Amino acid sequence: MENGYDIIFFWDARMIMMTTYITGQIPFETLYLHGMVQDKDGKKMSKSRPETAVDPSAAVEEFGADALRLSMINGLSPGNNMRLFDDKIRGNRNFCNKLWNIARFIEGIVPDNYVPLDNPDIHSAADAWIINRLSQSADSITKAINQYQLGRAYDELYHFIWDDLADWYLEASKSSQNEHVLAYALDKVLRLTHPFAPFVTETIWQTLGWSKKPLALSEWPKVMHVDESSAAEFEQIKSVITEVRQ
Repeated sequence: MENGYDIIFFWDARMIMMTTYITGQIPFETLYLHGMVQDKDGKKMSKSRPETAVDPSAAVEEFGADALRLSMINGLSPGNNMRLFDDKIRGNRNFCNKLWNIARFIEGIVPDNYVPLDNPDIHSAADAWIINRLSQSADSITKAINQYQLGRAYDELYHFIWDDLADWYLEASKSSQNEHVLAYALDKVLRLTHPFAPFVTETIWQTLGWSKKPLALSEWPKVMHVDESSAAEFEQIKSVITEVRQ
């Protein structure tokens, strides 16, 4: 059961009492209480104050449905209020664009009719590092979703895709490309992102043509594990480069 905390007495408590009284059973075992949606200044969005509200139809038209969905999850934690405004939605549209560009980059490297491997060969420390980070992120995302921590799950996913995959691994792969690891990473990322951004991920999935099964019906990813010493080697390189940049 899921609803706002403002009606816990008017709806949830009465449902529990009435159902238990009539049937002798509880109507649900888990109750997820979300906070109120607020505007940029922290004011509750209300029909009586239209200036505080974001029109979802207009937001979808301008930024896309996935960007609006992600903005509702971004920074979300159970029971706490969250703010929604155009700049936040625009930022999550940029994330969708980043995912699209990553897919186009990898699609330009792998051959047509390619099918990702379940256990791609590791050719470099960068390969080991990205698969190790993917494994860690997938575990964290799965755990967070199972605990209804959707905001934490999206935060982990966002930083893996933007920081680890795009900013580090794709840049490193430009000098030495491992098409199997690139395709493997994209396959797993699309599966992980699909619950949060179903439209762009399904479109990319269909464009790639790696599977006849829709992404919505595909299995939740199981990520291979690699030698962490090899991954640590690239982590050291990454730390040196970060220091030099600073």
